[in-house]
Amino acid sequence: MTKIQVNKLFPVPVFEKKLDNYEQLNKELEKYIYDLQKDDPKGQVKSNSGGWHSPFFNVKNSPVLKKFISSFSDYLYKIISNSMSWKCEPKNVIILNMWSIINKKHTFNIRHAHPNSLLSAAYYVKAKKNSGRITFFDPKEVKTMYHPPINQYNEISSEAIKMEPEEGKLLIFPAYLQHSVEENLSDDDRIVISFNVDIIK
Repeated sequence: MTKIQVNKLFPVPVFEKKLDNYEQLNKELEKYIYDLQKDDPKGQVKSNSGGWHSPFFNVKNSPVLKKFISSFSDYLYKIISNSMSWKCEPKNVIILNMWSIINKKHTFNIRHAHPNSLLSAAYYVKAKKNSGRITFFDPKEVKTMYHPPINQYNEISSEAIKMEPEEGKLLIFPAYLQHSVEENLSDDDRIVISFNVDIIK
């Protein structure tokens, strides 16, 4: 019997990396974020349902944020130049904005995407068990409109994929990829830093 060849066309990547020496970095980032929350307890309302969404970070005036960015900048450029094969120089890669979300127990984030940017990211500063998985949704919406019952979900048939948060883990993905965050069922805060990336000419 002839073997069936499967050509998986147009894959959607979610890049994942555990940052080196993240423990100390996360302590400093956590303090920075909680200090921001004290200064602005109301925050912003975006995709957060009940959680606290920080104002956009002032990266230029924060040594810990500069340290954070330097910890992944080489990795980010490798994604852009090697994996995505986008033509640019490192100096042209910019972070458009960066912020944090604190999800206390029973709070979550609704489905959304990040328009007007190329890549988006989620970095886990604090993420205990049952604090809420991130869910990514198949961007090929036409595929999800009509199909027979599915026997087993796999990378071809799935309409959504859930990933566990993990302290020190950085996820980078296309900004068009819609995602949400499950309800935090733990007794601890779930703290994530998100940012958007673009390439300037």
